[in-house]
Amino acid sequence: MERHLTDDLYKVNRSVRSGIESTGGFAPVVIIWLGFNASFGIYNLVQFDHAVLKAFSPGIAFFVRNKTEAWKKLGALIVWKRSPYLVFFPWLVIACMDGLYLSSSLEKVPDGAWFTLVLSAVLASILILWRFGKEQQWQAEAVDRFPTSHLVQRDNSDGSLHLTDTFGGETLSKIKGLGIFFDKAGETTPAVFTQFLAKLVAAPDVMVFFHLRPLETPSVAPDQRYSVSRLAIPNCYRLIVRHGYMDEVISPDLASLICDQVKGFIIKSSAPLPIREITFSPDENSGLSKDQVSSVSSDIDQEFKDRQDKAARDLKMLDDAFSQRVLYIIGKEQMKIRVEGGLFRKLVLRAFLWMRENTRTKIANLRVPTDRVIEVGFIKEV
Repeated sequence: MERHLTDDLYKVNRSVRSGIESTGGFAPVVIIWLGFNASFGIYNLVQFDHAVLKAFSPGIAFFVRNKTEAWKKLGALIVWKRSPYLVFFPWLVIACMDGLYLSSSLEKVPDGAWFTLVLSAVLASILILWRFGKEQQWQAEAVDRFPTSHLVQRDNSDGSLHLTDTFGGETLSKIKGLGIFFDKAGETTPAVFTQFLAKLVAAPDVMVFFHLRPLETPSVAPDQRYSVSRLAIPNCYRLIVRHGYMDEVISPDLASLICDQVKGFIIKSSAPLPIREITFSPDENSGLSKDQVSSVSSDIDQEFKDRQDKAARDLKMLDDAFSQRVLYIIGKEQMKIRVEGGLFRKLVLRAFLWMRENTRTKIANLRVPTDRVIEVGFIKEV
């Protein structure tokens, strides 16, 4: 019986091995076939029409583009519709598990585990203190962050700029040159710009709001790093720089880089818009005569010419301002604790201000010519 069982196992083993060898011989054919399919698909997308990729679900594009943040937002959308009890019980389970681990650590305190607990408590206190102080700072800075139309208006009669009635209504004097206003974060009016115009009642010929937006990536591709837009104030632009923690943003040739980006934006904005061709036949009932079509075409040509002329003026203004002088205008913000408030709040904010003063970036660390740097100091109450 054992001999028959051994023979049966031998036959099964041979058949399995033969099947694996046959499948292994067929696998390269399948790989080549799939590779050709992928190659033809990529070729057709690149050569003919890549717009078919838009047929994918917008949800997939949302998750691919936002990655971790997309899952957080999805979780928030699911949780907020649920009963608080359904959220509380999972939290209770996790809290109990963390409590068990903490209790096991407390048993080892006499043997040296106290150092880990003290270290974690100190780090947690520093992070909480920093977060609280930053929230108070952001609330104080929000007063100066508003649209430029709330600060500056243009006189239609002579084209001069003047402050709005809220800030005194005075006419702004002209400063020859290019003014670059630094802003570490945000997409609104930099606080240093508001303070500069309100205190000096003057504005450079060309102004650029230079915003830095750090990302949690090592580097950002050059074609995705810069974003330029035009503001309501004449000859005023906004440049947002998206950078990773390995990218060098502030360099000695920063002014040339900013000028090139603004030039590219002006040239791109003056390019002709794609116009849909209109054709007529004797039998077509379009409702438009040839004279009307000629008038529309003439209006389009005139609009394009006006846009080209405006771009030429803007480029000349930018080149003249760059050749005159370049000013790097940086805000030096001092925080002052309000008199009202409890003693504990004042102590916490005092500790935050001490940490902030000893960790903030100094002007000497900026790799730009120091003789072109202007610091505008202002005080904010927190």
